Amino acid sequence: MAAARGQWVLLLVALALAVPARAEPPPRATVAFVTERPEIDGALDDPVWRQATVVDDFTQVEPAEGAPPTFRTEVRFVSDTDSLFIAFRAYDPDPGAIVANLMARDAFLFFDDNFTLILDTFHDRRNGYFFQVNPNGGRRDATFTPQRFEENWDGIWYAKARIDDEGWTAEIEIPFKTLSFRSGSNVWGLNMTRRVRRLNEDDRWADPVIQRMLINVGQAGELVGLAHADQGIGLDVVPAAAVRRIDDSDGDIHETKFEPSLDAFYRLLPSLTASLTANTDFAETEVDERQVNLTRFALFFPEKRDFFLQDSGIFNFGGLRNENGIPFFSRRIGLDAAGEPVRLPVGGKISGRVGRFNIGALDIQQDSHANVDSQNIVVGRVSANVLAESTMGILVTHGDPLTNVDNSLVGADFNYRSTTLFKNKTVTANAWTQYSSTSGTEDQQGAWGGQLSYPNDIVHWRLKFKEIQENFNPALGFVNRPGIRQYDGNWRYRIRPQHSIFRTIDQKIAGSLVTDRNDVVQTANLFYTPFELATQIDDVFNIQLAHLFDRIDEPFFVVPGYGIPEGSYHFTSAITTIRTSRNRKLRVYTTIGVGGFYNGWGIRVNPKLEWRPSAHWLLAAELDERRFYDMEGYEVLPNGSIGPIRSFDFVRRLIRVRININFTPDLSWKTFAQYDNASDSISIQSRLHWIIVEGREIFLVLGQDVDTADGDFRAGRTEPVAKIGWTLRF
Repeated sequence: MAAARGQWVLLLVALALAVPARAEPPPRATVAFVTERPEIDGALDDPVWRQATVVDDFTQVEPAEGAPPTFRTEVRFVSDTDSLFIAFRAYDPDPGAIVANLMARDAFLFFDDNFTLILDTFHDRRNGYFFQVNPNGGRRDATFTPQRFEENWDGIWYAKARIDDEGWTAEIEIPFKTLSFRSGSNVWGLNMTRRVRRLNEDDRWADPVIQRMLINVGQAGELVGLAHADQGIGLDVVPAAAVRRIDDSDGDIHETKFEPSLDAFYRLLPSLTASLTANTDFAETEVDERQVNLTRFALFFPEKRDFFLQDSGIFNFGGLRNENGIPFFSRRIGLDAAGEPVRLPVGGKISGRVGRFNIGALDIQQDSHANVDSQNIVVGRVSANVLAESTMGILVTHGDPLTNVDNSLVGADFNYRSTTLFKNKTVTANAWTQYSSTSGTEDQQGAWGGQLSYPNDIVHWRLKFKEIQENFNPALGFVNRPGIRQYDGNWRYRIRPQHSIFRTIDQKIAGSLVTDRNDVVQTANLFYTPFELATQIDDVFNIQLAHLFDRIDEPFFVVPGYGIPEGSYHFTSAITTIRTSRNRKLRVYTTIGVGGFYNGWGIRVNPKLEWRPSAHWLLAAELDERRFYDMEGYEVLPNGSIGPIRSFDFVRRLIRVRININFTPDLSWKTFAQYDNASDSISIQSRLHWIIVEGREIFLVLGQDVDTADGDFRAGRTEPVAKIGWTLRF
């Protein structure tokens, strides 16, 4: 293993030394300074726009890379000291054919006509902000780093759009108080794209190569003229108040609570923000989607709480994403072992960038709960920008939100990326090491790993390795399988036929091998997709073959009452998927699989329907049913002891239903209901969200649980909440 780790180090050093210069200067757009602000109404009739330089040199990326755009696009930039303003004009000779099915804030607008803007405010070719608008005025935003696209981030910005006889237009205002940047910097990184959905056409301003995604800012253009950008005193104060009623007969809880809270954000520097939260309340957070777990290991659920999402990319580590071995996972804070909220009386965070350093520090006080004492939780992260597009850094954590055991962690990582090593290609690599320290535990508390990837369009591959020792315990992270070595790899080859109904034809292979630390194989899987066909409007059909191996050292209770016996199991399955495009009014997404499952066999049927009669409505339903037959397992006897091996069948069923009504882009009502037969219960969340203006919003949320055991429907916990939050900017 030492030799293998040495080869990784030599490879990363070789990559780091190979950093050729950029071949040609990037395109530039100029911001005109104005004293009169345009009205953000979607019409481009404000006189101020005549002072701006027109940017119209877009190039096709898809379907004909390097070709001129089918339709002309114009973008203009102006600003005062407070905001950046963007005017967008999309010419289209057939406005009635413009695809605009969505309207909601943060809807996935990729399958509508849209305009997307990327701002690399530090001009470090690593990180940035993502803003997107469609012809209905639907808005989507995110932050991104080379390792993570954080779509749950919500910034304060404004956009309006309209369709007219010449195509469609949009006006955007991005307050400088919403962004982090270096004060006095005159140049930011910039890229833009326009999507013409019915033609599957993507027209990009800078770096118009299909091999790289838009958020890969290593070859982005430049936005010039922002030295005057001012954030005021840089203070946002967000007082909020929630009224919550809880009626839970099972827990004998019947109470009404008034819960004030306060968040405050202060720019210590234009690029460094200090955040304070008091009596933090997450009443408005969307409920998690239930998942079917047929493994022996805990599942990962994403973070959705706004306080932890701000500048969350700074805490990313080693290219690890949503997987075993993450050193810091913010959902560990403020939630107990059952996922129920735990009060956070006060907390603070410092995040941002100083020079070439990226800094994140989090300090939270968590209340006592169950048998866990109140405690202080600390996370620190510092990384430095090195080479042209790479970083290296350290991360430390202290605290265990779920126990009274003292726990700390320290980790170091190197994250390499180059968009110039190979022409029009990207290559990335990561290397990391971590060590946890848990009181009462002496050794075997380390973890290390790395990956090398070539994430490009035609050829896309990745190799990955990690080793996690038996006692590695990041109490503020996520580990669901210690004591292993894991090897992962995937490869895709893509064909882009010319003059065909198919946009892409993909062939894929992915595999994973997990051994114990004596190199005895524990789990292995291999997935082969001989073809995946995608049409020009993104209707998709694929077939996948899978072979899996699993070694069970003790009975595995995949279903209550029966344990699959110890042993080594090989099983094979076949899966097919049919998925129609999201730009159709009626979308069908169906997965059907059949094959072995340990010592039996099973079939999975997973149909989904989405109907969008207009931009104001979405009605969706999904069934995920998995039936297993001819299984054999130890029977659990009434006294709890293990009995003889018997045959059994079982079913796992999950149903989801969504009804979303978008009255305007700023007023929505979303209802989400879920049922699964493992818990034999239904949960419903109905959520009315009114954005009065960005940063000032009202939520009315109703949570309702229903117990469906024995075929009865009995109301469980009922929890209505009314919450108002009001951002004050100084």
